[in-house]
Amino acid sequence: MSQNLLLLMNGTLSEVLIQLRIGDLDSLNHVNNANYLTFFEIGRVDFLIKLIKIFDPKDVNFVVKHAEIEFKKPIHFTDKPVVQTWISKIGNTSVVFSHKIIDKENSDVYANGKTVVVWIDGKGQKIPIPDNIRNTISNFVNEDLD
Repeated sequence: MSQNLLLLMNGTLSEVLIQLRIGDLDSLNHVNNANYLTFFEIGRVDFLIKLIKIFDPKDVNFVVKHAEIEFKKPIHFTDKPVVQTWISKIGNTSVVFSHKIIDKENSDVYANGKTVVVWIDGKGQKIPIPDNIRNTISNFVNEDLD
């Protein structure tokens, strides 16, 4: 059994099938690179709602500080991309979400990436992650997948 399947089964990996839209395509007839960040966002939100069950803007007040993507192969309209998301690190004020976009049918990798989010206060200033959220999220860290 693959490590990703085990993580999915034990609830530390989120998987979301992405419904592609014609508007996602660029002039080369594949998904525009900018949309990959939106796919990562879908994965983060799914992770927080389904696995951590704490996604409410008043409880999870973070912004993306850094994003990186390694493009492996283009996604075409007839493909079935799935975004996998997990937490790979927790810092004092930040959380690193790791992402992989794979093909549902054959598990080919379209892209790998990470987004670093930081907690902010009502004035937009970076603050430590609240203890209740840190304690909950700590149970979902998977450094081994990176």
